[in-house]
Amino acid sequence: MFRASVARRAAQDARNVKKHIIVENLPRTALAADIRRTLRRERVVGVDDVQVDLYRFTSNRRAYLTLSHPDFLQPNIAKLEMASVGGFLVSAYPTDIPSVNSESRGVKGRQLASKRGAITGTGPSGCIPNNGRHVCIWGLPPKVSSDSIREYLQKFGLTKLDDKTEIYQVPLPESAFSLFSRHLLRTQSLSDSYHIVRRIHMTYFQPEVFGKKFQVHACVVR
Repeated sequence: MFRASVARRAAQDARNVKKHIIVENLPRTALAADIRRTLRRERVVGVDDVQVDLYRFTSNRRAYLTLSHPDFLQPNIAKLEMASVGGFLVSAYPTDIPSVNSESRGVKGRQLASKRGAITGTGPSGCIPNNGRHVCIWGLPPKVSSDSIREYLQKFGLTKLDDKTEIYQVPLPESAFSLFSRHLLRTQSLSDSYHIVRRIHMTYFQPEVFGKKFQVHACVVR
């Protein structure tokens, strides 16, 4: 009985040990690579992963650091007390990384996830692989179809890209309302993602129909 009690206590202590640090007050444009440069400069060690926290695929101005061992937690937090990223003084403290549903594998899996409204873009790295093969576009009409978006891409000479580019609508939070819609484009490569952003960012969607009502914003999800 005593051994069982010790085992339960050890299991409880293991659950309470934190191996994650949340870093807040980041620049909105900060990438994981920018944060890693700060970690090297401040000699922060034992960091296995860096994930920028996103809300609907845009930065929440914070990131999660995953440590290889809990012993690195307090020394690393101390090193980050006066650290800055892009001129912004950051704050850091222990946390539990939120549990999230990862992007479904395969085209069919992602299509089913989209129908369920599961591709929300909220959480560490937006709950998608952090490989630069995703573009978030917003400012579109609320009921625009994927076919209309493909036609929009074609007008910018992106015919080769849009054939295999997957397009999914990002659902609004429950009880929220918006006059615009947000979509996630899954491309074939990092270069394709940046090509799309360079061509369509700050342009107008179907200006011959809507004029300047729907200005499109685009960014690579990193």
